[in-house]
Amino acid sequence: MDNDLIQRCILDFHEAGLPEYITRDVCPALMKNMVTTIVGGRKTGKTYLAYQAIGDLLRAGSIPSLARVCYLHFDDERLLEMQAADLRRIDEVFLGLTQAAPGDPLIFVFDEIHRIGGWEFFALRLNRNPDWRVMVTGSSADLEEDKVGRQLRGKTLTTRLYPLSFREFLRFRGQEPDRNEYSTSETARLSRLFGEYLTTGSYPAMRDTACEDRRELLRQYFNSIVAADFLENRHIMHPLSCKLFLRNMLRRNAGPYMHKKERNALASMGHPVPANTISDWFNWACESYVIGVNAINSPSVKKQEQNYRKLYAIDWALAGAVSAFREPRTTQALESVVYWELQRRGLQTSYEIVGAEKFEVDFVAGMPDSPPCMAIQVCMDLSDPSTVAREERALTRLVQRLGSDLEPLIITLHDPPAGIELRYPVRKAWQWCLDMEGMRKGNLR
Repeated sequence: MDNDLIQRCILDFHEAGLPEYITRDVCPALMKNMVTTIVGGRKTGKTYLAYQAIGDLLRAGSIPSLARVCYLHFDDERLLEMQAADLRRIDEVFLGLTQAAPGDPLIFVFDEIHRIGGWEFFALRLNRNPDWRVMVTGSSADLEEDKVGRQLRGKTLTTRLYPLSFREFLRFRGQEPDRNEYSTSETARLSRLFGEYLTTGSYPAMRDTACEDRRELLRQYFNSIVAADFLENRHIMHPLSCKLFLRNMLRRNAGPYMHKKERNALASMGHPVPANTISDWFNWACESYVIGVNAINSPSVKKQEQNYRKLYAIDWALAGAVSAFREPRTTQALESVVYWELQRRGLQTSYEIVGAEKFEVDFVAGMPDSPPCMAIQVCMDLSDPSTVAREERALTRLVQRLGSDLEPLIITLHDPPAGIELRYPVRKAWQWCLDMEGMRKGNLR
């Protein structure tokens, strides 16, 4: 690898400057003696979050200019032949460019560096300098948290990036409210925009994609996930069966899943797959952020395995795009919005089955390593008294079982009519998503 080529790649970034970006709510932290990793599903904006982190350092005065930043994207075709032995050239070339004095802060940002075997030893060497900070980004399939934690000997700080929250969706459209109090007209506007969020989904690129092209783009995203995260990285032995499995998983958005039933379903379609293979595919789908999973609320692993798990597609519009149906699936989309918002707030979630009638409570949530403190039902419409009674009955049974410290909440798309009597608090979904106090403190309500 030629030093001049590495120098040219670094200078290209300095000359081009930071591209325009829209700020996300998550902020990667660059800490002494820690390698910062940004992980998330494909097409969620990890590269632009790295740009945001650099911009934050510039605005804070932590670095005087981009000349103190070594940014390399290893998807650049000029760097495709780079080997582990070539990595040591990077800081040599960069130091020659910056002519930084000892003690000057320097930032190293490497996008998709996982393509080079042994990259972690290079990152650890850079990390030993107390004045240097190192950030790496990549898909979760390539930067699995447990694996990277072992490779970097525990010296890693992980930032998880999901697709857009509703507040970020509004910001990307230049529509973000500046307060948590809303006039009648503002309420109507935000309710309409939340309806668009449910329809278009949460991928950043949807903002600039024409309506008629969105479904096709989402299908391309799905094909990219299958090809890159599974067929190439995992060396799948049954590629067609795997693609069908992943499509079925997304189709089950906000629905139940069990390994045995899925294996039988694939076999009935002429795709017999070993049980351990199904389990592997499922785990890889979770690691790649293709799906999120809610297990039943129980400390017993055996009980969790005996009961179905509920799946949540990383993006509800993606789930719709790969499905055969064309009718709206708003109920499933709304439940997905709530699930991923809980994940963004750093909360641990599960579902519950209560009573002999086996009523389901959609989410039991709380801070990690703490008892659950909130029970949430997600309901599209509370205009029917029987629907209200069903949702409240499940919450009542759960409060009776787990104790009065558990706070019930119903999240809905539309306000209930004035004549409907409600026993528990009700919040419209868009208002709950925009609750800044909840986002800051990890609150649920």
